[in-house]
Amino acid sequence: MRFVLVLGILWTLSIIAIAAWTISSEIKSTLTLATIEARAYFNKDQAIRLWATQHGRIYVPLTADYPPDPHLSHIPERDITTPSGIRLTLINPARIIRELDEDYGKLYGVIGKVTSLSPLAKENLPDAWERHALQRLYQGESEVLEITYIDDKEYLRLMQPLMVNEGCLLCHANQEFQVGKPGGGIGIKLPMQDLRERQARAIRSKSLILFALWLIGMASLLVGARILRRHARLREQMLNELTQNEKRKSAILETALDCIITIDKYDRILEFNPAAEKTFGFRREDVLGKRMAELLVPESLREKHYKGLRHHLQTGARSILGTRIETTALRANGSEFPVELAITRVDQGEEVLFTAYLRDIAESREMAEQLLFQATHDFLTNLLNRHSFEQALQKLLNNSSDASEHCLMYLDLDRFKLINDSCGHTAGDELLRQLSVLLQDNVRKQDVIGRLGGDEFGLILADCPLECALEIGNTLLNATQNFRFYWDDKIFSIGLSIGLVVIASNNQQVTELLHLADAACYRAKEEGRNRISVTNQTDGETLQKRRGEIDWINCIESAFDQNRFLLYQQPIVRVGASPGEKPLAMEILLRMLNPEGNLVTPDQFLPPAERYNLVSVIDRWVVRSSFRWLASHPAPESLPSMTTINLSGASVADPLFLDFVLEQLHTPNLPANSICLEITETVAITNLSKARRFIAELRDAGCLFALDDFGSGMSSYGYLKDLPVDFLKIDGQFVRDMDSDPISLAMVRSINEIGQLMGKKTIAEFVANEETLGLLKMIGVDYAQGYLLGEPAPLDDWLPPGD
Repeated sequence: MRFVLVLGILWTLSIIAIAAWTISSEIKSTLTLATIEARAYFNKDQAIRLWATQHGRIYVPLTADYPPDPHLSHIPERDITTPSGIRLTLINPARIIRELDEDYGKLYGVIGKVTSLSPLAKENLPDAWERHALQRLYQGESEVLEITYIDDKEYLRLMQPLMVNEGCLLCHANQEFQVGKPGGGIGIKLPMQDLRERQARAIRSKSLILFALWLIGMASLLVGARILRRHARLREQMLNELTQNEKRKSAILETALDCIITIDKYDRILEFNPAAEKTFGFRREDVLGKRMAELLVPESLREKHYKGLRHHLQTGARSILGTRIETTALRANGSEFPVELAITRVDQGEEVLFTAYLRDIAESREMAEQLLFQATHDFLTNLLNRHSFEQALQKLLNNSSDASEHCLMYLDLDRFKLINDSCGHTAGDELLRQLSVLLQDNVRKQDVIGRLGGDEFGLILADCPLECALEIGNTLLNATQNFRFYWDDKIFSIGLSIGLVVIASNNQQVTELLHLADAACYRAKEEGRNRISVTNQTDGETLQKRRGEIDWINCIESAFDQNRFLLYQQPIVRVGASPGEKPLAMEILLRMLNPEGNLVTPDQFLPPAERYNLVSVIDRWVVRSSFRWLASHPAPESLPSMTTINLSGASVADPLFLDFVLEQLHTPNLPANSICLEITETVAITNLSKARRFIAELRDAGCLFALDDFGSGMSSYGYLKDLPVDFLKIDGQFVRDMDSDPISLAMVRSINEIGQLMGKKTIAEFVANEETLGLLKMIGVDYAQGYLLGEPAPLDDWLPPGD
């Protein structure tokens, strides 16, 4: 903007200077034109005068207007008569000029006058200016030219001398004029008004043109300024971007974790960033200008490097440009290490540069190997994980022939849960680590062992007949039986149940083999634990049982897809309630329709669901569906004031399930304080810390809790005070027989007394007859549930007709 301001001032000054020069030129031009015009008029009068004097005498007819000139009376023959009788009189040239100017000067607007200091006629007497001019002419000046004002009007006055010649002496003989000397002068008065008006018009016209030029120039400057400013901004932006790019480039070079090395076509190093210094052990100033191959490429690869460089420069082949390869590099100490390399080419005019981006991948390779190991191995025991174990088994099947004989073992620890529950998971983890070492020490080197689950292991015995597999299995049983686990001054012994399956065909499926081995292990536990149970593809009973479980899993999954799960309910009523009294609560029960439309009870499909980890999915469906049903039927008069929902142990132990229930409690219109969640005594005791947290967080959200099947293990009394539950549901096996078994009656009485003492309400399950109900009333049980009080029925049965 300063530059444009200076240009604007210079342009304005230039226009002003041009305007001044133009005005001055116009004034000079006007004066010059007036001078030329005046001189022309003078020359005209001079020509007339010379013409008259050249002819000597000029006569005109004698009339009243032209009487004889008394000033010429001294001239002989002043008056003559022609032979025809016309009288003529002599006329002076000065008079001719004076009369032409006086009589005809109006034709051209210029006044001329012949004058001298001693004129013959008084009409030729000079005025003041003319007298002064004549004096100057007599002094030798050739012309007097001045601008004067007469009656406030501007005139250009010019006077040049009248030089005396022979013809002049005719009239002026008595005035002592000398030939060749000034005898007088002719004065010209040129009016300047017309010329000044033309001058003013010219000045105005040219001033307007100059003003227009000034405006155009200033506008051009402003437009140019805007363009220059925009260009300047763009240039500044580009410079800033370039500067930033250079800074980023420098920062990248300085801070890049990758080595960045630039070489020319002669393999000379031009750039060597700090990462390269750190990785290779060279200082930048020590390697610049030196050949890269001699410093950084192992000797075994140098010739290949030079050959590839020459081949690229000669043919332009881009074999490795723009791609990432792995190769070997050389450190300053002479050690070789693996690198990942990418090369780019940059042409700068005729100069060819190559930039190599290298990364030391020794650590990443080691990390990749570790990650691969972690992905394929169990993090706790460093044995193969289940997925890798199954892959190893599949590989064995793929590479086996019909003549091969292999075996598969499924190993499950006995009494492992006791250690977990009594000493915590840290002790359980340490036991698993020690046991994995024990198992590896007692199998062959070629055998493959993996951890399949919490305390479950798999063992692949390749090229191992049944007799050999049994020997290995017995060795494992003895080693495990003799193993002692020490923790916090406690000593634990454990057992091992083994399921063994003979792989007699390479067409066997991995999943089916594992199911067979698992089923055999399960049977070993049922038969007394710490033993081997053998099965094979011909073991119909085991296979049929396992396939039956798989069929149930498929049926459960299809029930989800086809909406074949149903919600039922059973009322919980106050003991001693009068007829028609509304129940305390209703317990949500789950039913399933099989593909044929028949009703299936949970005791048929829940065990397989628990075994294959589907029970938590079922719990989610029950909770979500129950909450939606309750939210869509807000507090009808017919509904009990509380709804109880059973939860499995897997759900209580799953922290994600807790988040799920808390989220579902935000269902609009859901009466959260009317929800009572039931967990079994076994679940609560087995996962005491998780159960306590689970109950505490949901109680804070407004839920109630009931401890289901209470009394099935008397050890639960010690934990009851730590569990903030609201209801105790007495195990139905005691309630069902209390009218005929005194021990069952005593158990129910004891549980009720403990519950009442702790301020908890008691609920008796499996109430099937009036005698049992009477006994419950007698011993003070609060609520009862059973077929006598209401059989399970669809949930919608609680709704009034038409709802």
